[in-house]
Amino acid sequence: MKKRLFLFTILFVGAIGLAAAQPFNCSPATTNCESGWCWGEDPGKAKETYTIFADAIKLKEYGRAIEHFEWLATNIPCLNEALYINGLKLYEALAEEEKDANNKIKYQDRVLALYDKRMSTYGEKLDVMERKGLKFYPYEMIERTNLAPDTAMINRLYNFYDRLIEKGGASLKQSSVFSYYMDLMCKKKTLSKDISDDVILEKYGKITQIVDAKIIENVKKETWEETKIAIDGLVEMYVPMGCDYITNKLYPKLQANPKDLDMAKKIVAFILRIKDDADKSKCYKGEIFTKAVEVIYINEKTASIARILADRAFSAGDEAGGIKYLNEAIELETDPVKKADDIFRLARMASKRGALGEARTLALKSASADASKASEAYSFIGDLYMSSHKACSSGDAVQSRAVFLAAYDMYAKGGDGKGMANAKDQFPSITDAFTLGKKEGDVLSVGCWINTSTTLRLRPKK
Repeated sequence: MKKRLFLFTILFVGAIGLAAAQPFNCSPATTNCESGWCWGEDPGKAKETYTIFADAIKLKEYGRAIEHFEWLATNIPCLNEALYINGLKLYEALAEEEKDANNKIKYQDRVLALYDKRMSTYGEKLDVMERKGLKFYPYEMIERTNLAPDTAMINRLYNFYDRLIEKGGASLKQSSVFSYYMDLMCKKKTLSKDISDDVILEKYGKITQIVDAKIIENVKKETWEETKIAIDGLVEMYVPMGCDYITNKLYPKLQANPKDLDMAKKIVAFILRIKDDADKSKCYKGEIFTKAVEVIYINEKTASIARILADRAFSAGDEAGGIKYLNEAIELETDPVKKADDIFRLARMASKRGALGEARTLALKSASADASKASEAYSFIGDLYMSSHKACSSGDAVQSRAVFLAAYDMYAKGGDGKGMANAKDQFPSITDAFTLGKKEGDVLSVGCWINTSTTLRLRPKK
């Protein structure tokens, strides 16, 4: 029976044991080691005890497992990393199931102690630290309702999460460790007053970059979005972060080092998170936001940022600069709908400048970028033709109205019934055609900037 159980256990944990890290700081020293398992001075008893313990864990008989685990942890603490993996399963399950508050705390303390022992023996690996991070804050700050957090407790927790975030950064997978960390920062500021607003905002800036990137990755997106809301709320509650702070504290740093990409991103993020609309507008509409976005764009060119800079330039009356950035947005854009919208925006601007040929070319380019834009583009060209009647008229009553025939053709391509009706009302009259010896169906050349041909149709008598 014992042999069968031992074989069962080796199959259960063998893969873990073989891959486990080598222990260090062992007391007593490891002896009788084989394939990553160090069985101590009495291998027979150790193997039998571990077999019974691992079997109990597998069967979730946690009460039976405690005695055997504690003997192993006391007498052969460097048996194998699997000892701590299974020991944590044991005490985390006991802590979860326990109803008595005092016993629950004892089990939780044991969990935290085992994480520390595992890391001190087998190394402070990131995944193990993160798993401890999922337990440490809830155990100490949430479930121990009989204890008010004091400075020593907050500092102990803060130091752990600070090291975890610094070590793991964007590699961390659990969103909750970031909200725990931010809450601890704010509590540390309140209780011990040994952390400044500048430090909190600096760390907050780095955290929000990680969280925003996780949201974009779209893995557990809702959870990361909830974390973002929680983090933003904490900072807004504990740290003044209005336009004055950004203007007086952060912007001078960017001015001193215009290549500081992290500071530029921080300024943009902080401005966008200001809740008061008037205060936000003060920073958003001023030079601070523009300069920060320019720094980001130099380092990370994207269509969306180019579009922001185009809008800023247009708002400042710099049309040439706006057009430059808008053309760059078009080149960078991969979404055909957005690309078509940007091109069409340039078409409208060209029309306002009187560059009608350029406007037509851009409208057609917009339709080419996105077929759904074709109807609007052709109607737009029809409007260009209609507006050119005076500029393109001649002494010939029929020829002068050829622009309306060409406009009708464009409206028809765009399916614009209203435009077609308006153009038709301006067709040459039957009388004019008869007088000039022309008839329906004749091909007419439309000169001027339009430079196309159309078919003569006549305005019906009313």
